[in-house]
Amino acid sequence: FAVEKDTSFSMAVVPGIFYSDASVSKDESHAFIFVTLNGQQQHYYRFDVDQFTYAAANEEYYIQVGKNRFTKDGVSLDLYPQSNDDADLILRGNLKFTNPSPWPVSLLELGAMGSVGWMPGLECTHGILSFDHELSGNLSMTTSVNNSSSDTTTSSVSSLQISMDGGRGYTEKDFGRSFPSLWVWIQTNSFRKNPGTSLFVSLARIPTPFFGIEFPGFTAAIWHNGELIPFATWSGAAFDDIRISKEEVYIALRSARHGRSKYRVEISVDRRNVPEVLLYAPVNFTRMEPFVWEALRATVHLRLFDGKGNVIIDDMGDYAGLEVHGSVQYLVDNLCGKKTANKLICL
Repeated sequence: FAVEKDTSFSMAVVPGIFYSDASVSKDESHAFIFVTLNGQQQHYYRFDVDQFTYAAANEEYYIQVGKNRFTKDGVSLDLYPQSNDDADLILRGNLKFTNPSPWPVSLLELGAMGSVGWMPGLECTHGILSFDHELSGNLSMTTSVNNSSSDTTTSSVSSLQISMDGGRGYTEKDFGRSFPSLWVWIQTNSFRKNPGTSLFVSLARIPTPFFGIEFPGFTAAIWHNGELIPFATWSGAAFDDIRISKEEVYIALRSARHGRSKYRVEISVDRRNVPEVLLYAPVNFTRMEPFVWEALRATVHLRLFDGKGNVIIDDMGDYAGLEVHGSVQYLVDNLCGKKTANKLICL
């Protein structure tokens, strides 16, 4: 769950559960919630596995971790750090979500994964529960701050009450046995001229269970004026260009690899002077450790064109989530037409 209130506050809240391979090391299985504030501070809370419950197939979606409940209609938070937590934040409150916009799921197209979601052996499966929704409610935050000098160390308490009325939210999910070895992830629904518009992009190296074969894959979409515009491997989309540097991520996509495209999109993410925070992620099926850098204050320039080249969107998105992890040169090298590209499947 990612939420933001105007330009002063943003927060990501992620509930989950990790099952370690006890045959390899000691059992590190646990449920968790991690919270990121303004893309600069992370707080990681651990729970016993039996404190994690979720909806059955015939029930309406929910996840419960301890006293914290997550549903499609909102979230109830009651978080306070314990001795084994990597956190110093007490966070309580209730948020209500209205007018959600999920990626539709059908038997043939599993939402963001499309038909690829049926492929056996996937490391990770991704889903969009809501591209954008409206927020209401309040949060109470209390943090303990250490003040050190050359002679003494003291602690002070900082408390803050925040109204999230008028804010906007976004909800996605991941599940699987591990993260990919490399990926790029971009998301924002905080566009200056187009409130309610949302952008999602995910690229990764995808292994298969077939003789060690792997390929570059991607799924992306724009939600605009109630319309879902997908750009994905499974939808027949293709890259025109991709560049990744320490200063910028640039992506140009067209909605059809062959013939005339209905849409074309250009995405530029400014990475300069953007704060990042280390997120916890699974390591070798044995433990959770902070090793994935994520930004939540990047800026995205989005340009969407129709098939005739007319501009549909030309806007800046703030508070963008950005992850660039692993040897992402692999993705650049696999742009179709390059000598280094995969001969069977390329971007």
